[in-house]
Order: sequence, then C-alpha cells, then structure tokens
Amino acid sequence: MRPVIQKVRRAGIYALLCFAVPAFGGPGNGINVASWVLSPYLELNLTHDSNVYKDGTNVISDAFFEPELGVRFSSSAETNTFLIKGNLYVSDRTYDTESNRDFMTYGDHLTLQLGNGRKSLFELIQSYRFLDDNDRHASDVETSRLSGEMVEDSNALDLERELHQLGASLSRRMSDKLHLALSYRYSGVHYPNKTHERLARKQEEYVPEGLDLDGHIWQLEGALGLTDKTDVMLTLRQGLQYQEKTDEPAELTTLRLGLQTQGAQKLVYHVGVGLEYYARPSQTQFDEADVDESDVQVDEEGVRSDNDQITFNYNAAADWFITEKLTFRIGGYNGTEFSSFYEQNGMEFISAWAGVGYRWKPSWIFSLRGIYRYDDYLDPVTHEGITLDRKDTRVEGHGRIDYIASGNFLRIYLEAVYDEVDSNFDFVDYVDERLILGALIQY
Repeated sequence: MRPVIQKVRRAGIYALLCFAVPAFGGPGNGINVASWVLSPYLELNLTHDSNVYKDGTNVISDAFFEPELGVRFSSSAETNTFLIKGNLYVSDRTYDTESNRDFMTYGDHLTLQLGNGRKSLFELIQSYRFLDDNDRHASDVETSRLSGEMVEDSNALDLERELHQLGASLSRRMSDKLHLALSYRYSGVHYPNKTHERLARKQEEYVPEGLDLDGHIWQLEGALGLTDKTDVMLTLRQGLQYQEKTDEPAELTTLRLGLQTQGAQKLVYHVGVGLEYYARPSQTQFDEADVDESDVQVDEEGVRSDNDQITFNYNAAADWFITEKLTFRIGGYNGTEFSSFYEQNGMEFISAWAGVGYRWKPSWIFSLRGIYRYDDYLDPVTHEGITLDRKDTRVEGHGRIDYIASGNFLRIYLEAVYDEVDSNFDFVDYVDERLILGALIQY
C-alpha cells in the first residue's frame, strides 16, 4: 500500500509543478492557471514550550522557531461537477537549546469530488504526514466523512511516525427519498523507531518501540427521507486491522442507526448509534496458566484467549451556525483498535471535540477548541513489575486570536495550548503548555 501511495504522490507533485508556468494573480488571490488557483504560503511561528519532552518528572522548557513553506491548490469546473483541492507543505523546527529535538515535517492532502451530489457523487481523499509532534494538519482530512474511525494516532510520546490515509466513496440518490453510499478507507500509522536519541532526556524505558498499524474498512450507508430536512440512516461497516509482529488481523463489524440533516441552513448534523463486534486473533499458550472460564477456552491445541467482544458504538458531529459571525462545532466517535505499543493488545478509544469561533470584524477572529481522548487497554499492561488495566485520559485546549490584513495576504495569530495526559501509570502522565506567536503570508 505505501509504495503505491508514494508513487501517486510524486506524480501529483510533478503535475502540479507543470501547471505553474503561465501564472496570473496577486497577493491574497493566488496564482490563476486555467481553472486552477495556486496559493503559495510561508508560515512563521515562534513557540514557547513548557515541557519539551512531555515528561511528568524531568520537565524542561524551551523555545523553538518553525517556518513552514507550502502551497494550497484548488480547481473546479463551471458546472460545479468537478472539484479538486489540497496542499503540500514542509516545515523545519529548530529549538533554542534542546537541539536534539530539531525536526523536519512534511506532508500533503488531496480531496477530489466528481458530481454535484444532487444525483451522484464520487469522492476521493488522500493524505500523508511525516511528523513527531502534534498533528497540525489533521484538520485537513477531518472535514471529510471518509476520515478517522479506524486507526487513531497515539501522539502523546512524540514518536517519529508516518500517517497515511486513503479513502474513496461513491454515493447515488436512488429516488427522492432514498440515498445510498459505498465507501472504502485505509488508515496507517508507521514508526521508523529511530527516535530514542531525540528523546534522550526521558528515561529509556519510557520510550517504547512503536508498532505499525494498518486498517481497512468498507462501509455501506443508506439514508431514507424522514422529513423534508431529516434523513434516517443505516450504516454497516466491515473492517480489518493489522499490527506489526502480529500474524493475523483483527476483524470488526459495526451496525449503526441514526439521523442526519438534509438541506438545513442553521444546524447541520449527523448522529448514529449501534453495536460493534471486534475480534482479535486468538493466541495459543502451551505453558501453565490460570484458566478463567469467562476469559479463555481450552481445545486440543492448548489454552486460547477469547478475544472477541460486542460494544456500544457511536459517531456524531454537528455544526451550528448561530449567527453570521458565531459558529459552534461539536463531535465525537468511539471504536476499538490494536495498540501501538503492546503486541496483540488492543484498546477501546473515545475521541471527542468541541469548538466555537467568533468573527468580530472582517479582520478579527476569536476561537476556542477542546479535544478529549480516552484509551482503555483490553489486556493488562506490565511496567516495571506492576500490572494494571491501563487507562489514559488526554485533554487538550486551544485558544486563539487571528488578525487578517486587508486583501487576505497576511494573517497574524496568537495561540495558547494546554495539553494534559492522566494515566494510572505514572510514566505516561505529563502537562504541557505552549504559547505560539505566528504569521501566515500567502500569495
């Protein structure tokens, strides 16, 4: 999967550069090439980080400078039946004193849509990010219904990693009342495991090897008109998850029933609830073991773990356009996946967010955003001789002020970030606070 994605990415970059020969436009308006609009940008930010290594005991503060160079692009047909948009970027972070934490990040995002949605619509998304810190560009793909829900990124340890996402969806309105959609999604988190020297200030046992995760999911969704503005939805999902060093995949099946808006102006939402069946591959053990009848089964091959379960599952999101200037967004979902750090172990996760944005004047924007993440490991975890049912809670808060200059060519922002992880294993705990001053210059 990875070599194919990388070949497609290189071809896309080459094609994009070929378009950028005859160019017209101006600062803030982008470069116009036929139906394409290219918007090169330079983002500069200076950050004070209160806890560079995200460590609960060895707390070290530092400042870093991180310029980012990129280009956003978009194209559409006059008939509004073709839309393509995305971005390419590279950034280079340099710390004032903790130079071993210096890092270069790069990635891309692409969204393609064919059709106007009134009869049929084909959507394709692709994203790649190489990073070691928080995922600043996650929102590029979170806006699509094809994102997330399969393999969650565990970024609390700042391990060097690659994030891959690929998805395709074909939807068609069968009648005035009935709408069907078939989609496929791939998500992957891959760890080069070359980061220990970059996290040398942490004790070595605090930095585990990352296990590559890959997830594939197929989804069939039907929407039936309940009223002029509301559809009732039925969602069926079937998926496979692969973990490095585990031979067989885990399987999941999800069935959800829900509601979504249709043609609403003020409130746009979708919500679905149901059940999820999740089964990890059983592992056979021939050595002596304490057999719990509710937990294992015995056959002629030995003692086998019973690793399947049925749990409550949901997916919900809402955008409430309270006024022309004030917007409120909220959403969340849950699921089960393999662990990135413990072989054959898995975890149930809950991911939720909420945010409010207020445009005071055309040039001033105020925003607040909160993120919640809860991980509950399926099997007990042993660390330094202590075995517990590991549970991690992460809370992240963002407050930001943006000033946009006339012409939209310059944006200056001030952002405060609070990040806390609380676990029943002390080595996972930390509190990190960041203050960011940045400027975005775009053509």
